[in-house]
Amino acid sequence: MANYLDDNLNQSVFLDINYLEVLGDNTFEFCLYHLITHTLDLEIFHKRYKNNNVGRKAYPPAILLRVIFYAYYRGITSSRAIERCCKTDLKFMALAAGKTPHFTTIADFVSSYSEEMKSVFHKVLMICCKSGLVGKEHFAIDGCKLPSDASKEWSGTHADLKKKSDKLKSLAQKIINRHLSNDASKDPGDKQRELKTADTLIKNAAKIDEFLESNEKRQGVGKRKKEVQSNITDNDSTKMTTSKGTIQGYNCQTVADELHQIVVATEAFGVGQDQSLLKPMVEKIREHLGEDCLSGNVLLTADTGYSSEDNMKYLFEQGINAVVPDNNLRQRDPKIAGSETVAKHKAHRQKTRKDQRKGTLKFPASDFTVNKEARTCICPNGHEMMYHGDHFEINNKRYMRFKSYLKNCRACPLQNKCMKRPLKEHGRQVSFVAGGQDNVSYLDLMKRKIDSEQGRKNYSRRMWTI
Repeated sequence: MANYLDDNLNQSVFLDINYLEVLGDNTFEFCLYHLITHTLDLEIFHKRYKNNNVGRKAYPPAILLRVIFYAYYRGITSSRAIERCCKTDLKFMALAAGKTPHFTTIADFVSSYSEEMKSVFHKVLMICCKSGLVGKEHFAIDGCKLPSDASKEWSGTHADLKKKSDKLKSLAQKIINRHLSNDASKDPGDKQRELKTADTLIKNAAKIDEFLESNEKRQGVGKRKKEVQSNITDNDSTKMTTSKGTIQGYNCQTVADELHQIVVATEAFGVGQDQSLLKPMVEKIREHLGEDCLSGNVLLTADTGYSSEDNMKYLFEQGINAVVPDNNLRQRDPKIAGSETVAKHKAHRQKTRKDQRKGTLKFPASDFTVNKEARTCICPNGHEMMYHGDHFEINNKRYMRFKSYLKNCRACPLQNKCMKRPLKEHGRQVSFVAGGQDNVSYLDLMKRKIDSEQGRKNYSRRMWTI
């Protein structure tokens, strides 16, 4: 029989370890320890401690910061999980100097010192800049949508929430009335369950009413000031559509530097669309790195989600060397436009019902004969259209608009192929870009910039940065 070593777990072992040796010499854990303990000034954390003469000894802020930051680095955000790691994980034990803070201590520290912890992150960024880890040559912006600890079922406009409150009260009253009418014949257990359900409904309705009384309506951002949905549990969050469905959460924006992918700015917004968040993130970069950090040839890149006329106008007026593509960038790329893959994709799209409707049931503007100088337009059936003016502005572009006479459209044999909707109050309308050198939008200027060889080369640097 083979001779094996002893395999016995039921034994006590004394481990001769040194916590500094556990951290290593050139590791992230040692850098974190040295940075928090010997480099950063933690005076702002000491001001609240008043146990010089009375009270038990407190955990040093350096220990809690080391443990919390290392947990965040490992993707651990639960205070209970952090406490468990301090008892079972050797790296955590070394950073905590053998101490095992309770999860309530960790949670209270995070909630009480949130602003002070933000200042620590800013100090770390300044140390990175001083150490040459931030190149300040190219910044890339991107975002991701993360769920919050709030249910989307408690979201809605003030009118929706008021309607929901009335419905809960009505359901509770029906249960109470049914309980009173059948009081003699009901089983005691069923009575208690029904009354408990009614009580829960009334409390939920009261919760909604209290929220509506103490909170104003949330207004949308940008040009559309339409009311957006509020949330009773977390009113700063918003309902957003992601690749994994609709969530109640935050749009987390991040700006990274190209040299070593150091995060120079980050913020969480209760806004689903990225377009309105470009300007706030640019201001964050300037707040952290100085007003002139985006001057000169410093490059700023973002994806198509940030492309809008207002954003492009802001970037050009601020003199920022930015590259932000529009949705049709790949269609204009000669390397991609003529590829076999794109041809197959277009052929597949033509089979869809949406493309068939667009392609065959409605004449595009190119099928209309227009004379911009004479301000005349002839429809595909040969009828002259009414001129409505050239003052219509869309995305900083001027358009001249023509509209068919209603009598011509009613008797037109091409009506089903020309009109998108059934003919009612007016005939077909069509618009054309008016002439003039000043009729160039900021989106057009950005298209020219990114379509250039240098523009595409600059945009290609974004992927590995962010």
